[in-house]
Amino acid sequence: METNGPGTTVGVNVALSGTLKDQNDISVFGMVEGEVISEKSVTIGQTAQVKGPVKGELVTIAGVVRGAISASEKLELLETGKVFGSISTKNLVIHSGGIFVGKCEMPTGEETVEEPEPDSEIESGDTPTEETLIPDEE
Repeated sequence: METNGPGTTVGVNVALSGTLKDQNDISVFGMVEGEVISEKSVTIGQTAQVKGPVKGELVTIAGVVRGAISASEKLELLETGKVFGSISTKNLVIHSGGIFVGKCEMPTGEETVEEPEPDSEIESGDTPTEETLIPDEE
């Protein structure tokens, strides 16, 4: 299969349901309900709406994505872009005006170490009373 070529474009008047997969670039300007997967770049245009996971090396969002996004190198959320879902990428750029509601994971290749919980001032098993919650006003 040839890996060099124009890639795939979903036009503004196109509604697609299912998996959209290409080894080349993918540009979406219409509606996609399902996976969008590229080995190169994925561009979600300003008029686009995607409901499902998006995967690519470089992902640029100017439209709306409702689903998980995995960008192996870089994800750029433009000022008109909206993401409702989790993001996983090495490099994240969110322009002023861009909306992101979800969780972001930025793998560094290093092992993450969980921080211990800070000690609470109220010992476990003690029930806070009105006296411990409200300071005396004298």
